[in-house]
Amino acid sequence: MRQLLERIFPTLRRKVAFALFLVMLVAGGAFVYIAQKTGYMMLEQQAQLKAQNIAAVLTNHLEHMMIEGGKDAAHQALISLTTSPDILNAYLLKSDGTVTLGADSADTTKYFPVQQLQDVLGIQGEKYYAVEENERLVEYVFIPVNNKPACSACHRDNQSLRGYFAVKLAVDDVRSVAMQHRASNMLMTIITFASIGVITYFALSLLVIRPVGTLHSYIKKIEEKIKHLESGERTMFPLLPEPVANDEIADLIRNVNRLVQRLNEANATLIEMHHVQLEQAAKLASVGEMAASMAHEIKNPIAGVFGAVQIFESELQPGDPRKEIFSEMRVQLERVNHAVTDLLSYARPTPPVFEHVNLNDIVQRTCTMLSKQINDRQITVQMNLADDVGMIQADKKQLQQVIWNIMLNAVQAMEGPGILSLFSGKENGAVKVVIKDTGQGIPPECLHEVFKPFFTTKHKGTGLGMTITKRIIEQHGGTILIASEVAKGTSVSILLPQYQTGG
Repeated sequence: MRQLLERIFPTLRRKVAFALFLVMLVAGGAFVYIAQKTGYMMLEQQAQLKAQNIAAVLTNHLEHMMIEGGKDAAHQALISLTTSPDILNAYLLKSDGTVTLGADSADTTKYFPVQQLQDVLGIQGEKYYAVEENERLVEYVFIPVNNKPACSACHRDNQSLRGYFAVKLAVDDVRSVAMQHRASNMLMTIITFASIGVITYFALSLLVIRPVGTLHSYIKKIEEKIKHLESGERTMFPLLPEPVANDEIADLIRNVNRLVQRLNEANATLIEMHHVQLEQAAKLASVGEMAASMAHEIKNPIAGVFGAVQIFESELQPGDPRKEIFSEMRVQLERVNHAVTDLLSYARPTPPVFEHVNLNDIVQRTCTMLSKQINDRQITVQMNLADDVGMIQADKKQLQQVIWNIMLNAVQAMEGPGILSLFSGKENGAVKVVIKDTGQGIPPECLHEVFKPFFTTKHKGTGLGMTITKRIIEQHGGTILIASEVAKGTSVSILLPQYQTGG
């Protein structure tokens, strides 16, 4: 139903016109109905009052005629009453409603259920009812005839109520007046409510629909401007004319202007920041290229020196004190080589080459490679690798680098005996790896800085390991999360898709 109305009345102007039409129709119909009903009731009350006045005037005369002249005189009196054009018939009734005497002798067989008739409001004992007879609207008025001392000449019983004097009146004029009243009411209602509807519609159009239409057109212009903004052009959004009024529509326009003004300011700030970032990016690119070139130049001599140190160390006899010096030289050269490798990986990232690899094998191999550091620090390894992990699509070398960086950080975080927990399994269709240590932990204020370049909490290292780790995981379509508590340890969770998109 709502969709049908939306198709019929797609605009606010049509909706308002339709709503006003419904309101005018319902309100006008109710007004005509109430006016007709109350008007007819007033006319009916006037007819009853007229009948009561006539009956009241004639009751005493009729009682006098009955006392003085008996039944025949009363009959003549009833007949004389019907000479009036307003009185169609007159009756004398017993207390049970049986007709005793009537102006029309053919109508004396009637019976009126006086106990079921309506009481006249405010007059004790009088009753009435209206009925349509022979396509004419008539009303019967019943006035009680009470027992008087003079009645004892003919009546022997002592009933307080002798009967009723009934008058039959024509009230067709009431109906005709009511019809005229209804017609005039309808005409007046149509004119009045149509005028109110037209005035209300134009007022709403001027005060509500037109400003809303202006806002709608303005928003469309803003949308067109945003397209230029998205293309990188410097764009300033225009403001709406400042309204003079202080109503809700005017407040809405002012709020839109304030919003657009803030958008213009934010746009200008973003453009400035964008230019600054472009300059910084250009500088960083130059620095990165230079760092990569230097790292490449440093890496080759280091490899040569490292090979020479190994040869010299191998030629020394066991127990030679120089052997310890060469060993320390080799450790320091490994540190330099590792730092240069990190810098080169950060400056010149290589895209992953996906192949099917066994994640558990990589975790176990990395643990074996770190066995010397693990044993030197008396660390206990708890390995819980699920057999159902199976093969995943990943770059074997890069994934090895990720596990190495995280596991090395975990080992270095435990200065004395501790526990290194390794877990693998499946979660929501992906493969999960968790590396947890019982080391010093990371302070809360430093936790969100872990993945930033050159940030480190150690006195050794470049601060690029976790940055490179996060980038590799994201290139694999995965996520990495770190949870840590000072003096209790750190947990690193890696979630990787089992299959790469298109793989």
